[in-house]
This record gives sequence, structure tokens and C-alpha cells, in this order.
Amino acid sequence: METGGTEHPLAKIESALDRFRESHFWIHTLEQFYHYSDPFRWHLNAFLKSLKEVPQLIQMGLQNEENFPTWFREEKDRLLSDPLMKFLSEQRDFVVHRGMLVPNSYGGIGLTEGRGFKAGLTFPIHPMEDSDGAMERYLHMVVGHRDFLELLVPDDDSLPCVHRIWRVLPFKEEIVDLAARAWLRTGETVNAVVEWMGVEPQELSLDCRHSSQTVQYKLYDREKLSEQLDVMRSKTQH
Repeated sequence: METGGTEHPLAKIESALDRFRESHFWIHTLEQFYHYSDPFRWHLNAFLKSLKEVPQLIQMGLQNEENFPTWFREEKDRLLSDPLMKFLSEQRDFVVHRGMLVPNSYGGIGLTEGRGFKAGLTFPIHPMEDSDGAMERYLHMVVGHRDFLELLVPDDDSLPCVHRIWRVLPFKEEIVDLAARAWLRTGETVNAVVEWMGVEPQELSLDCRHSSQTVQYKLYDREKLSEQLDVMRSKTQH
């Protein structure tokens, strides 16, 4: 990368910085596809891959710089000694070399007034199932029994919802929250390298405020659910 005929001071780690920005992008897609099993898992794979490649690309870009390999070896070891970073690195290797990463999925169905459950119950949601599938299963139960959660009862103050949480053991934190924490921790290493190169590091922040709390609830239109239920009932009558 050239600027007015002079190489940009961070040109040698440009690919690493690009991969670091890419890993941030994948956090956004985890939020976007939070209630869709396959895309969520696939974007998690992409996040793990891109994040692990950041220190690898830094090492490749600066391997011929005097004193850098020795200095960075300690910095990289410090990064990978973090229990979360070590775990995510191992999960990335598992996906690449051995098989599928299937996180744990926890859920519930009920009513919300915009924050938490007004009324609801724990409802199993398989990690290979979309949240819409859980709602559809509830409607099938209503066909044979009754709307015991009263999701379809008119109420201007509440909406039917599916509440979902993704986790990977042994961590109790939700996956999007873990990803944001891992991104910030990797950013500390990136900034340490930038400072070693004699450039003022940028302040690390997630101004877009990644938090699983904003995406855990998927809301449903009550009238559309009622229409879907009517279709189910008509099929059982034929």
C-alpha cells in the first residue's frame, strides 16, 4: 500500500488488520442469523477461522523484522494462554480437520412486552432447528390441545416470542458475548504489535454494542400465527 510514494507504516500487517475487521463483521452476522440454525453455525465457523488467522498473518508479515519474532512469540503465547482464546482456537481446528461444531441451544416460548418474558415456559430447541420450528411445534400442540400459553389471545401490550440462547461448554456466557470478548482480547494483541511498529494504536471498542440480549427474543405477529394455526387445523380435518 503506497501513500504519496511512501509505504504506509502498517503495510506489512495490512492483511492481518483486514482479517481482524473481517472477524468483527462475522459477529454482526451471528446476530443477524441468531434464530436460524445453519447460518448461525456457519458464521460462527467463519468467525473462529478469521480470528485465529489474525496473529498468524501478523507473524508472516513481520517475520523478517529484527527482534520481532522473539518479541511476538511471547505476545502470541500470552494471547493463546487465555482460556477463552485457547478454547476457540481448538474449536476452529476441530471444524477444519474433524467435523461440525454444534453449540448447545436453550430456549423458551411465551409472551414479551419488550423485555423478558411476561409469561412463558422452557421449550427445547434443537441446535439444528430454527426458532421458527419451535414456534411451529407449539402451534401443532395447540391444534391437538389448547393455547395454554395464550399466545394467540389479543393483547395490545405483548407479543408472542421465542427466547433462544446459544452456548458452548464449559463457558456459561452466550456465544455472541464470547465472540465480542475474544475479538477485544485479540485487538489488544493487534494494538501491541502496532505500538511495537512505532504507530499510535487505536482505541479498541465495540461501539455497535454487541450483546446477545438484543437478539435472544424473536417476536411474532399474532395474526399471522393465528392464520398459520387455521391452516394446520384445516389440514387435520381432511
